[in-house]
Amino acid sequence: MSVVSRRDFLGGLLGSVTERGEVQAGLEEHTAPLSREEVRHLLQRCTFALSPAVIDKYVGKTAGEVVDTLFNNAQARNSPTPPAFVNDVINNPDKLSGNRRDEESRKFGLHSGDYNWDLGGWWVTQMKTDRESILEKMVFFWHGHLTTQYSNCVNIPVIPMYLQNDLFRKNFAGNFYTLLEKITIDGAMLIYLNGNDNISEAPNENYGRELLELFSLGVGNYTEADIKAAAKILTGWKVKYFADESMTPNRGYFNPNDFDKNSKRFFDETFSVNYEITQENVYNNSVRKLINVILTKKGNVAAKFMMTKLYRYFVYSNPNKTDETLINDLSSRLVVAKFEFMPVLKTLLKSKHFFDEKNIGIQMKSPADTIVNMVSHFKYVDKYARNVMSELGLELFNPPNVSGWKGYRSWVSTKSLPTTIYYIHEIFTYNTNTDFANWAEGIDNSGDLNRLTSRILETFFGRAVSAGRFKAYTALLAASPAEWSSVRGDKNAAGQRVKKLMENVIKAPEFYLS
Repeated sequence: MSVVSRRDFLGGLLGSVTERGEVQAGLEEHTAPLSREEVRHLLQRCTFALSPAVIDKYVGKTAGEVVDTLFNNAQARNSPTPPAFVNDVINNPDKLSGNRRDEESRKFGLHSGDYNWDLGGWWVTQMKTDRESILEKMVFFWHGHLTTQYSNCVNIPVIPMYLQNDLFRKNFAGNFYTLLEKITIDGAMLIYLNGNDNISEAPNENYGRELLELFSLGVGNYTEADIKAAAKILTGWKVKYFADESMTPNRGYFNPNDFDKNSKRFFDETFSVNYEITQENVYNNSVRKLINVILTKKGNVAAKFMMTKLYRYFVYSNPNKTDETLINDLSSRLVVAKFEFMPVLKTLLKSKHFFDEKNIGIQMKSPADTIVNMVSHFKYVDKYARNVMSELGLELFNPPNVSGWKGYRSWVSTKSLPTTIYYIHEIFTYNTNTDFANWAEGIDNSGDLNRLTSRILETFFGRAVSAGRFKAYTALLAASPAEWSSVRGDKNAAGQRVKKLMENVIKAPEFYLS
């Protein structure tokens, strides 16, 4: 196949995601039976791992049927078995001596270091084995929106990071009121944005600022006075790590000695402390009330902020004016739904707008989309896959900053493109020719040369290729159906050809699109 310069490759790739044009279709439901291309489109946007067999399963069903299944499956699998170290009990080494002190220090060192890497490998496992639900895509969305970095000054121990991930699983498409309430006193978040240090004598404004700016409303929809008031309202919440201390480790708890008991004004609402100061009462009258005021008084703003992010995540990263009209409609529906995300997301994913041909194959894949899909088909260690994603700019549990990942065109550059190809070659070298042959043989009707080529391309490409390019890809397997029939009997020879096809697949623009 002809060689394309890196500059021409990137020019064509970036052009294809910025020249989409206007999509006239709206939120009316797409009721026609889904074509193969439409099923692939839906699954690529809603899962990290794509399979021809799963596409087969849903071709001919309606969008309503498939989308409902993706959400139902997510609810059924939102409590995967956690890594064993999540159940570790650690006592404070500073209160011990001798061998016990050394052992607890060693254990806490692992929890603050290597186990966070292991947790990333665990998440890759969840991503690559979930081919029929929207769960992992939603958990990743929340991780990039309600951001927490485990490596920030002093590393956050792994159990709070796991518990936050579990929070996102349990609330993957639930109620925004509930999620914001719970993330506000989440152990990892309290550490990351200094809620742990937010005391009445010296209120820390970090979390209050990001709650308004990045998590709920966006820049310009609050005042500095609102931030200061929010910080005071949220004083007193703490987190500890060790089991031999009085509070449940790794989860937020309330310390009344650090709580600001004065009256505060936030969004023209008074927060009086005219109740008994207990953890439950402060949670209800400070945390819960704060979130309620934000989403009630600024509901339209919050809904627009969130639906814009979700539209960019699931449909198109660079919306135009026509898309804005549709986003406004989705925002109004979210307010009416009292910030329950599931019905509004279902409306979007079932819509004619979502399935419009202009929205197919125009999103830039993240390293998670690229690498997880690859290792779901070929042998590789999941923790290594986590490391590869990190090298490509996406380290699970460690976004670059509180804003999360930029996404869109930042995922592919003159630097990242050859690096991606390099690491995928590393994945390939982890597999023998026989592994490649066995993988291809596992695809239904793999003896049919054209069908096999088609199934392989749909697994990794975001859009169909021209007839001429399809013929060229097919020729990498065999010059004719008869030749392929002969080659298939030799696993080493067949695997070499499948590997050669895959080596060309990862150099194509369509490989980086979904």
